[in-house]
Amino acid sequence: MNGFTLFDSTHIIWLASIIIILIFLIYLYKFSNIVNQPLYLKSVFWLLLLLECAKQLFLLVKGQYSYWSPPLHLCGLGIFITGWHAYFGSRTTSTILYALTLPGAAIALLFPGWTADPVGSFLHVHSFLFHSLLLAFIFPLLITKQLDLRWQDLWRAVVFLVFIVPPIYFYNSHFQTNFMFLNRPVSGTPLQWLFDAFGASGYLTSLVLALLIYWCIAYAPLLIRKEL
Repeated sequence: MNGFTLFDSTHIIWLASIIIILIFLIYLYKFSNIVNQPLYLKSVFWLLLLLECAKQLFLLVKGQYSYWSPPLHLCGLGIFITGWHAYFGSRTTSTILYALTLPGAAIALLFPGWTADPVGSFLHVHSFLFHSLLLAFIFPLLITKQLDLRWQDLWRAVVFLVFIVPPIYFYNSHFQTNFMFLNRPVSGTPLQWLFDAFGASGYLTSLVLALLIYWCIAYAPLLIRKEL
């Protein structure tokens, strides 16, 4: 069976289903008691971890394991951020989830990089479920205002990037991979638009600018609310 294309019927059905399920989960979380809410967060984290372990095992069994296989994308690292937050929630994890994991997962679902995987295959289903679970972790917290968000904490996200981006960039360069899409864009996505506009030499700078713009938009309501 063939893959799919951006915003074709397969993609739209997935997105519509994800939205419906997210609404249900937000409602479920919002009206759960203080005992069940932490259980929900821990359950989503363990589901993410089990999904990733299943993917690693699948690749090993199929003989497809490669330098591309470790969970080094921003969303893959999100597994550990959700676990950290589920058990030891803090301003740091709140900031990283909102400033990095949320946009990463949302963009991945809107412009998936797994369109070549056959529809209905393990990797196809895994990719949609995995990124959906990241949103299923973050949105209930966001809607119920349980993320401790302050624009002054954005430095925490910057420090996180300072620590992870250089080693992943060099890993990409050494093994010819493209984790976090640092070395080249994915065709047909907004990253390709940035590459086309700024060229190879300005690509990383354009990623930084795009992230800064997102942060301005995402944190503007917090500043407005504080002023009111």
